[in-house]
Amino acid sequence: MKKKVSVFLAFVLLFLTPVNGRIFASSANQKLSEAERQMKELEDQLNSAKQLISSLEGSKADIESRVAELDKQLSAISSQINDLSEQLDEKTAEINEAQKELDKTGEELEQAREDVDEQYADMKLRIQYMYENSMTSDFLNLFCRSGSITELLNAVEYIRQLSEYDREMLTDYQEKVNRVANLKVEIEEEKTALEEDRAELQELKAVSEEQQATVAALDNAKKNELMQVNTYIDQAENTAEAYENEIAAQNEVIAEIRAEIAREEERKRAAEESGETYEERNYDGGVFLWPCPASHRVTSDYGLRSSPTAGASTNHKGIDIGAPYGSAIVAAAPGEVTFAGYSSGAGNYVIINHGSGLRTVYMHCSSLNVSQGQQVSAGDTVGYVGSTGISTGNHLHFGVSENGEYVSPWNYLG
Repeated sequence: MKKKVSVFLAFVLLFLTPVNGRIFASSANQKLSEAERQMKELEDQLNSAKQLISSLEGSKADIESRVAELDKQLSAISSQINDLSEQLDEKTAEINEAQKELDKTGEELEQAREDVDEQYADMKLRIQYMYENSMTSDFLNLFCRSGSITELLNAVEYIRQLSEYDREMLTDYQEKVNRVANLKVEIEEEKTALEEDRAELQELKAVSEEQQATVAALDNAKKNELMQVNTYIDQAENTAEAYENEIAAQNEVIAEIRAEIAREEERKRAAEESGETYEERNYDGGVFLWPCPASHRVTSDYGLRSSPTAGASTNHKGIDIGAPYGSAIVAAAPGEVTFAGYSSGAGNYVIINHGSGLRTVYMHCSSLNVSQGQQVSAGDTVGYVGSTGISTGNHLHFGVSENGEYVSPWNYLG
């Protein structure tokens, strides 16, 4: 396909080139019109980039608001989980305390039952003993041993009181057993209620943790989306900056074209006043010389590309030739230097007018070797390789303009 296009272009050049060697016969006004048209396109692209930035900024504000809301929800849920954890710890401590009380009550209940059993056994022995002996010799022995009726009655009262004591102690022990048993039941019920409360708290905590995980996932997704939007904004701002740099460069080109128109008009007027014939400069149609003899390494080609650095264009209007610092930069064709100076984007750069609307541009020079208005021949040194302006390293940016509009330099390079 490239070969076919080359043959076609050669055919067109062969049959369309006039005898006097002109390829482009556009007037200076046409050059200016083309440059202004390109300026309008750049301004439209810049406005589109700014509209995109504005839209992205709006999306960014919405996402930031949502992220703030989600962060607030996360904070509230985390606080709720902390409260539930504290309540769970308190319930666990209460359950442990209740278990200790249960253990203690169990021991008391066991001891009370042992006391009852022991008291009951002692009472049975005394009752059995008195029953077996009160009807026989013991009572007679007691009567015989008593010195008086009073002593006898006292002995009988002692036996009665002893029996009453046994009954009272047995009753007290049984009541203690009942109290301790009831207390144990109450503590067990309290422990069961505490365990139910703890189970509810654990369920609430599990639900809160699930909500926390859901909100955290959404929060992370929104923050990632925010990072993407910030990236898009940075890219759009870089694109807008690149358009602004190109507009600035185009303004310089337009200014130079207008200055050239004024100079051409002045030369015409001077020629008319002196009676001389004025002839417009025309490009002779020859092949361009390679503009950087020290290197043929093209580091960035003409056309669309990713921006190599902040502010650098994504629509490359020329070719970049990587070369050692200070390497000579030569004029690709004979012509007049219409600009030799500095700008923030192009650094030190030179524009050469070759006639017929054709110009070449040499950017990012470390220093210049020509001045405005100087006539140069093909191969003359116009500057030296550097990295001034918006640049990522030592190189020459070489561009070709037809009637104020950049075209691929490969159309002219051999």
